[in-house]
This record gives sequence, C-alpha cells and structure tokens, in this order.
Amino acid sequence: MEQMQIRERFARWIEETRDLFALLPQVLDHDQEQTAKTDHAERETERLRRELTELRKELTEARTQVVDARRDHDAILKELEEARRENEQLRTEKNEAGQALAKVLETVQATNQVAQKLGVTRSPFARRETPAPAAAPQPAPHE
Repeated sequence: MEQMQIRERFARWIEETRDLFALLPQVLDHDQEQTAKTDHAERETERLRRELTELRKELTEARTQVVDARRDHDAILKELEEARRENEQLRTEKNEAGQALAKVLETVQATNQVAQKLGVTRSPFARRETPAPAAAPQPAPHE
C-alpha cells in the first residue's frame, strides 16, 4: 500500500510540476516585462534627477539675477533722485538768472530813457567801434 501512495504522490507531483512548467513561460514573460518597466522607470528617474539638478541651477541663477536687478534698480533710483535734485537746483538757478537779467534789462531801459532825456544820442552800453589801424606807408621801389 505504501508504494501505491508513493506512486500516487509521485504522479500528483509530476502533474503539478507540468502545471507549473506550463506557467513558467508566463512567469518569465511577466518577469521580463517588469524588468523592462523597472529599467525604464530607473532611466526616467535618472533623467528627472538631471532635469531637477538643471532646474535648481537655473533657479539659483535666476535668484542671483533678481538680486542683481534689484541692486541695479536701487542704484538707478538713486541716480534718478540725484538727477531730479540737480534738475531742481538748475531750474532754481535758471529762474534766479532770469530774474537778474530782467533787473539788468530794466536798468538798461531806465538808463536809455535818462540818456534820451539828457539828449545823449548814443547808448552808453553800445559797443564802441575801434578805428582800423592806418595802413603803413609802402616804401617806394628802388630803381
């Protein structure tokens, strides 16, 4: 009886082994698919890591540019404010010069009126013409 049980067990074992061997190609195919997916995922992960590193580098550069731009902006604002102050100072000086010139013109007009009343025909502010120097006598040619 024991041999019979051993044979039955052996027969079941062979049958189960056949079933397992029938499943083996599916398992191997599935394993290959999973390996391919894993390889693809690893490559994609590496690509994404490189991209992330590059993006972090770009972000750092952009932040540096922002800091530089802010510094430049502040410097330009300072220069603009200085130019505005200087412009205001120049306007003030221009207005003062205009007022002074107006006073000079009033004085000239008043002086001209006084000169007319006194009968002076020539303005004391007119330029004086300087006579042209007399031509030097030409020596006579020797003959």
